[in-house]
Amino acid sequence: KSLSSANAEINAMNSAGNDGLTWPDKDLVGMTGDEARAAVLAGVSTLSASKIEILPEDAMVTMDFVQDRVRIFVSDDGKVARQPHLG
Repeated sequence: KSLSSANAEINAMNSAGNDGLTWPDKDLVGMTGDEARAAVLAGVSTLSASKIEILPEDAMVTMDFVQDRVRIFVSDDGKVARQPHLG
């Protein structure tokens, strides 16, 4: 685990305590992709980190539903562009 992803995980856990919400109830828009990944993992402990994809907001993706996959779409500045969801 890199230092930046470890810091993102700590930031996500700290921010989860501020409003009492965890993902999927917590709004992740505006977080960095790494912070959002950590928040998703903190919110749903059954998810595997390998099933969380960080992608450019204009990425072409398949439309299939995968119940244990989360796609995090980020803008050019690396911030989450829209709320991630399972599928």
